[in-house]
Amino acid sequence: MSTTDTKTVNSGTFLLGPSDPADVFVPEQFDEESRMLAGSVEDFVSEKVMPRWEAIDAQEEGLLEGLVRETGELGVFAVDVPEALGGLGAAKTTAVLIAEKIGLGGSYAPAIMVQTGIGGLPIAYFGTEEQRARYLEKILTGEIITAYGLTEAESGSDALGARSTATYDEARDVYLLNGSKQFITNAGFADLFIVFAKVDGEHFTAFIVERGAEGFTVGPEEKKLGLKGSSTCALAFDDTPVPAANVLGEIGKGHKIAFNVLNIGRLKLSPAVIGGSKVALGEGARYAQERHQFGKPLAAFPLIQQKLAAACSRIYCQETIVYRTAHDVDRYIEASGAADKAAATVAALRELSVECSMNKVYGSEAVDFVADEMLQVFGGYGFIAEYPAERHYRDARINRIWEGTSEINRMLITGMLMERTMKGELALLPAIKQVTDELMSRTGRRETPEGPFGLELAAVEMARKQTLFAAGVAAQKHMQNLEEEQEVLAWLADMIIHTYTMESAVLRASKAGAWVDEKGVEARRAAARLAIEVGMPVVESAAKDVLTASAQGEELRSMLSMHRKLTRREPFDVKVEGRRLAQAVLEAEGYPFGVV
Repeated sequence: MSTTDTKTVNSGTFLLGPSDPADVFVPEQFDEESRMLAGSVEDFVSEKVMPRWEAIDAQEEGLLEGLVRETGELGVFAVDVPEALGGLGAAKTTAVLIAEKIGLGGSYAPAIMVQTGIGGLPIAYFGTEEQRARYLEKILTGEIITAYGLTEAESGSDALGARSTATYDEARDVYLLNGSKQFITNAGFADLFIVFAKVDGEHFTAFIVERGAEGFTVGPEEKKLGLKGSSTCALAFDDTPVPAANVLGEIGKGHKIAFNVLNIGRLKLSPAVIGGSKVALGEGARYAQERHQFGKPLAAFPLIQQKLAAACSRIYCQETIVYRTAHDVDRYIEASGAADKAAATVAALRELSVECSMNKVYGSEAVDFVADEMLQVFGGYGFIAEYPAERHYRDARINRIWEGTSEINRMLITGMLMERTMKGELALLPAIKQVTDELMSRTGRRETPEGPFGLELAAVEMARKQTLFAAGVAAQKHMQNLEEEQEVLAWLADMIIHTYTMESAVLRASKAGAWVDEKGVEARRAAARLAIEVGMPVVESAAKDVLTASAQGEELRSMLSMHRKLTRREPFDVKVEGRRLAQAVLEAEGYPFGVV
């Protein structure tokens, strides 16, 4: 991996102006060591997991649990845990690459992602020395399998609305847990559970609960739409004694653990679903070349080519933003200079929580798109369980729900950026004023873009300015009540997400020449241009919706007139770019830009 710099890393700075390409990590930069590590994980998944998909989905007794423990023997669970805590101390970019390879494994993937994220990392990041000594080494080797108990029947997205309680029993020096948890991944075979409850019904707190504790029961496996092989059960606690030594973090500070750990869960979800998307695209590309209609392969038909290209472009964007964000986490940790890498990681994830949420939203919706389009390529066979497209379609759907629903994450994206702006942590107001002043004074004449990617970067700049303009209008109109305007927050979030995605896609294409040939650069340019032609209409439409919800009459007409100045551009030829990218997909028989 390239050497990280020591510049200050702040969330949302991509909205303030064009980003420095040198600060943006792209997958083509990975060094041989990271590639080899990822290759070994991919080999394991290909040889041990994928051939047993049907048995895993049938929940063959002991199979998934055994695979989780075998994965621990590979060292996967230790990849990004700091060396001081017994881990490998690898960069977050490498951890994300490993997560992508795990994502190739279908129902196997959630079990591993819990162990490497929300189930295992709370003890690494927030545990006492005694707790780490007791549990962490066995978690990293897979001897202890973990689960994360946050969701309840009456409190899904509203985590702080949990009703589970904990009461201190001084005589026994234990907390008595009462309540239940719902939809807990790995619950059927986990050894250790991170459980959240309110001490005295008030103080939201995290606890480490061991399987087999008195009064602790695990319900039957849930029957699910997709990911049928993963273990999902309810938990129940009836005066379950948990030693006071197993309080994780501080009493009443459980939200710090819950929310910070969810950030890493969101960041790692995106690469995991990239793995699934790549599998689906590869199967669709191969089927399109094998299946003949009207005397020629499906791949010869332009509309099929456009489906392959559209799916590939979304995977390219998804891949690009997750590695960019992971690298920013690494940069933040290094810039902090902190000796305590666990604490520095928590701080980095807290700072970049907006970007983590953007990855979650874009990635979960991209994999849905890919699965849907590849099912369409299979036609009627895609609807038949014997063919793989049906499973991918079902498995993809959950990603828009867990790790915080896409709706909640959209609220977080805009809300957190606005909050940081009001605190003076993000110079968004000067940037908004600059765009507004420019719109009020300019004649609408466009400057000629410079450089080989000038047209693409000019489009990104238009999206950025539309986002700033709309955000400024919304903030001025709704002021302190903006958090109640959920539609406006969601529209702004979509503008922010696509601005970040389009810029990342273009910067990756512009840098790729250092590692790939001209044909590879042009294929990446095609993917970026397709992303722009998907993203710009979203940005333009959302901007109009925000303005319309924030003004009326002459004021609205004036704002719409200013907005139109930011939409004047010549679109890229989707037909040409789609066919070019589809050719790269068909030649590779799948995703053409993979690292390993």
